[in-house]
Amino acid sequence: MPDLIRSLKNLRYRIFYGALLRRANLLEFGNRGTGCSWFFCPDGLNKDSVIYGGGVGRDVTFEQALAKHFECNVVLFDPSPTGLETMLLPENKIPQFHFVPVGLSGSNCTLRFAPPPDLKEGSWFTDGSAAATIEVPCVDLSTLMKQNGHDRIDLLKIDIEGAEYDVLDHLLGRKLRVRQVLVEFHHNILPGIPRSKSIRYILKMVTAGYKLLNQDGANHTFYHPSI
Repeated sequence: MPDLIRSLKNLRYRIFYGALLRRANLLEFGNRGTGCSWFFCPDGLNKDSVIYGGGVGRDVTFEQALAKHFECNVVLFDPSPTGLETMLLPENKIPQFHFVPVGLSGSNCTLRFAPPPDLKEGSWFTDGSAAATIEVPCVDLSTLMKQNGHDRIDLLKIDIEGAEYDVLDHLLGRKLRVRQVLVEFHHNILPGIPRSKSIRYILKMVTAGYKLLNQDGANHTFYHPSI
């Protein structure tokens, strides 16, 4: 019986995605072997595009490929020890990268981070429990845009270990001009995040005018045609 229930749930989600997904011209950049590849729409991207990447982790091959292909600048955010270590690597010392050691969040605040469940993978995550060992500064998207002199973002990647929901609330609530959003939802990855929460946020994005262009595991690609 549990297998039947699981199969029915999976069928329901396949129908859900089938109804929302829209066909589009997509490219895939990044290292699929490390789970750091992303599908995105290249339409309108060029050397003057504004690219933000929330979450560095151990792999920025996606951002490297964007910078090389479009010759554009990429602003990266990550306050974790893993992110700081990654951005010190020689291959990441490129002129197109602008690294800011703060966390992307739904508000300007300080958050407690817990160590990575998988030390090799290296992703620290927000956790208010006693397991959290470091406090990190976090900034909301509108503040970061103001600090960088940007009135729009052409592509925003969000891989921030459970904080993505607050960032999307901020983005939608402030009606920020973000044309394309690539987000990893952490349901069934981090404790306490059910799949139903991610489904609610997918629907919020669609209701706000975003088109769901791709779903690749937990990674989702949203595009707003009128921004």
